[in-house]
Amino acid sequence: MGSTRYRGLDFGPEELSAAMRKTYDEIIDFVTTPEFRALHRELMSLPRRDRPAFVGRVVVRPEELAKRGINVPEGILLETSAFGDRRPTLFVVKKYLPLKYHQAWENVNITFDNEYDDDKISRAPEASWRPPLPVAMQNAALAADMDLESLPAALGVNYDRFIPAPPRDG
Repeated sequence: MGSTRYRGLDFGPEELSAAMRKTYDEIIDFVTTPEFRALHRELMSLPRRDRPAFVGRVVVRPEELAKRGINVPEGILLETSAFGDRRPTLFVVKKYLPLKYHQAWENVNITFDNEYDDDKISRAPEASWRPPLPVAMQNAALAADMDLESLPAALGVNYDRFIPAPPRDG
C-alpha cells in the first residue's frame, strides 16, 4: 500500500509530519540547554509587567544572548509574536521547514507566554481566529497589565488587507 500524497505535492502527511518532528526536536534541543533555561528563569523571575521589555532588550537581541552564553543554532529564530486568541505571548522560538514543504506548512515554533488563566482565553472560532494585535500594542498592554481580551478585534492586524481577494465568479 502506497503512502498518501497531498494533491499537487510530492509528499504526504507522513513525510510532512516527520519533517515537522525533526524541526521541533531541533527547537527542543535548543530551548532545553542550560543557558536558555537560565534565560527563561531570569525572564520569569521578573514581574509580569516587566517581561515584554526584557524580551525586547535581551531575548531577541543576538548580542545579549551571546553575553549569556546562548548560541542560537543556524535557522532558529527568536521573535516577538501575537496571536488572534489573545494569549499573552512574550516570544516564540521558530524554525522554517525545508522549502519543499512550504506549500503545506512553513514553520514550527514553541511559544513562550506570560502566565495567564487558560479559562479566560476563548477557544471559540470567532475569537481564536481574530486578527492578532500588533506586537508593540500587545506588549504595551501587557506592560500596563491590561486584559488583552478587552481590546477590540478592530485593533488587530488585518492580514487580508495585504492578500488579494480571490476572483469572484460571474
